[in-house]
Amino acid sequence: MNQSFMNKIKSEKYFDHLYPGKATENAIYKAVFVHSDRWRYGDLYGLSYLHQYKYELEPFKQYPARSRPVTNRILYIIGDSFLADKILSGAFHAFDDVYFFDRRFPFGPVKLDSTKQNYLIMEFAERNLNGYSIGKTSEVRWTNKEIGTRANLRTVPYSEKIPQPHTSIIDRLSTILFNKDLSRNLELILFDNKMVTPFKEAKASLNYRLFGRVANEVAVSSNKERLFLSLTVDTGSFQSAFRPKSAQAIDSMVHNLDEAAKYYSAIGFKQVFLSIIPNSVSIYDSGRMPYNHLLQRVEQSTHIPIISLFEAYKADRRNLFYKSDAHWNPSGLDVWVNKTNSVLNSTLY
Repeated sequence: MNQSFMNKIKSEKYFDHLYPGKATENAIYKAVFVHSDRWRYGDLYGLSYLHQYKYELEPFKQYPARSRPVTNRILYIIGDSFLADKILSGAFHAFDDVYFFDRRFPFGPVKLDSTKQNYLIMEFAERNLNGYSIGKTSEVRWTNKEIGTRANLRTVPYSEKIPQPHTSIIDRLSTILFNKDLSRNLELILFDNKMVTPFKEAKASLNYRLFGRVANEVAVSSNKERLFLSLTVDTGSFQSAFRPKSAQAIDSMVHNLDEAAKYYSAIGFKQVFLSIIPNSVSIYDSGRMPYNHLLQRVEQSTHIPIISLFEAYKADRRNLFYKSDAHWNPSGLDVWVNKTNSVLNSTLY
């Protein structure tokens, strides 16, 4: 029931292969908590267990902090799973440091350094533009009154851990005792390990070969070379790249992004940028059905400065996404870092 403990187990079972130098567990730990294959070969493999898409993920390139002239600029990124857990402190030449906030979880309110120039990138996976509104996120925001009293500013750097919203002891106890993930946690400990992988693969292979069926969350590409999140393919999903989007729907998305950018400017960001990461299906299988071009239409309609990736990804002959995962691979991340540096530097200098 203790989610902090479960998060440690998840990290060791799922992601130890991405950080081989940090493997510290002992033999007893390994015996009790057997490692899992669920994310070792990609989240889409872990949903489908199709053996032909079993590609081991490679560790991401790290961008650690390095010595350089002080710029008195700080870069903040509010994003999603594409940038979560990445080391980016030394990735951007024009900034002294980088702070990342994960939009999927509660955070905030963001407090800016009054002694520095503060810049922000709003990063989204293409599918996550659908339904986005800053008022519907778990971000704690400053009130107009607090902004007026400069409560949103600080004069000392953040500590290593980004501050999280305060919760009372009662709320924390309630979260432990009535953990909504209890069943999932039990499955993680008891059944999610390498020993059952062959049985899961055999069942998945039988369903696929005899009936053409795969897990509901997964879709196979037209050329059978990679997997996609089914919600980016299935036109029944509002996140599908092939679900028609009216001009009104695009205008609504742009309005919501503009409202978020206005808020961030009001709390002190000198400039706000928008970066949209294409769906992998938008790059590698956009011809399977009429593509809605959501990403390009939003980029063309907004007045927020854009860090655009779509054309660069389309033109790159390398594989920039894992074939068995919904996310980019290290090459895809590196393209984004280089493109972001180019846009930021051209703006600043």
